[in-house]
Amino acid sequence: MTLRFAVCFHTPFRVAAGRAANGADSVVDRGDLLPASSLKGVMRSAARDLLRLPATLVDAVYGTSGTPCPWSWSDSTLTGDATSVRRRARIQIDDATHTTVDTALAIAEEVHAADTTFTIDRTAYLSPAVRARHEAVLIASARAVAAVGSDRRRGLGWVSLTPLEPAWTAQHADQLTDLLHPTDGPR
Repeated sequence: MTLRFAVCFHTPFRVAAGRAANGADSVVDRGDLLPASSLKGVMRSAARDLLRLPATLVDAVYGTSGTPCPWSWSDSTLTGDATSVRRRARIQIDDATHTTVDTALAIAEEVHAADTTFTIDRTAYLSPAVRARHEAVLIASARAVAAVGSDRRRGLGWVSLTPLEPAWTAQHADQLTDLLHPTDGPR
């Protein structure tokens, strides 16, 4: 089973790949602008912190250091004329003097893009009931993501993640509600 998602970028983003000798303090990996590990990380964070799903469920879906993840994320492939890497300068302001702090100029690369897609593939057998639970968690987690990459709290990386296949349905909502608020019997 493959789940497919669309990413719509509302602002530039940066997944930092370290320092470069070309004068930038922080650069992006031009060969992998939005890696699978970043997508998985923000989705896991959304499941845990925004949706507040039980830790045992989050660990079952996303894996732990001792338990492999039964799903595999693809890198997002950003191509075309609508994607470019640019530099941005930032400074730090001293709260007391309201002036710039010495040595506080930072030059960082950021990616300007319109949209892209990525997939999540099942890599292990899951019973139909477990698969349905995982699918509901993955789709809800994607829908809850609001930003990707570095500096998410500084206005970079605002996105919308939309499930393409399968699309979000009332059945997914019911499945997620049952996970959050278990009942003794059927609804």
